[in-house]
Amino acid sequence: MFSFHQPCAMARPSNREARRKQIVGGFQKVLAVNGFEKATTASIAEAAGLTTGLIHYHFASKLEILLELVTTIGTVLEARYQRMKEESEGPLDQLAAFIDSRLALGRDASPDLVACWVAIGTEALRLPEVREIYGDLMLAQHRQLQDIVGRISVLNGGGEADTGEVATAILAAIEGCYQLALTVPEIAPAGFASRSVRRMAEGLLLCELPEPEMKEGREAPKVY
Repeated sequence: MFSFHQPCAMARPSNREARRKQIVGGFQKVLAVNGFEKATTASIAEAAGLTTGLIHYHFASKLEILLELVTTIGTVLEARYQRMKEESEGPLDQLAAFIDSRLALGRDASPDLVACWVAIGTEALRLPEVREIYGDLMLAQHRQLQDIVGRISVLNGGGEADTGEVATAILAAIEGCYQLALTVPEIAPAGFASRSVRRMAEGLLLCELPEPEMKEGREAPKVY
């Protein structure tokens, strides 16, 4: 699935920037294994190869490191997407590149980062600061997807697909693949995620399912 492959910097980072990245990298390793609550300053320092004093010097709290990691993941995802779509010839290829940048296997795939992303989603339910930055990142991805889906719809003659709903369904499928890969790996074989979500997306774009018929006197079920 997606990677923690850092794009090459044009300029040499300052010592402060390098230390902060080192700390975030250490935190990523600890978060992937232990979760947020059990990620101690000592364990982060050990994983980063630094002293606890340096952790406290560069970050005011563990939460601040978590927020920095969310931002880092957003940058990494966008960089991987941009690399993958370089040879795309249209919106269909761009949709495939978007999905693959989140789910495809490869040299830069990182199960640790997937575990971190799932942990971040859990903390977003609990902590408003995480929810805000996590929500901003998800909304940005949704806008990207909706733009791609909209252009595909135009190519298809302006079909009936609701671009916002299709974009939401694709994002939900991606997030669900992360959850299954971590929690029930026996039903999530290697390579299934990208293939399956691409096929699902194609189906959503090519057809519109009818609304379920309801018998008189019955209420429609609530769905999310």
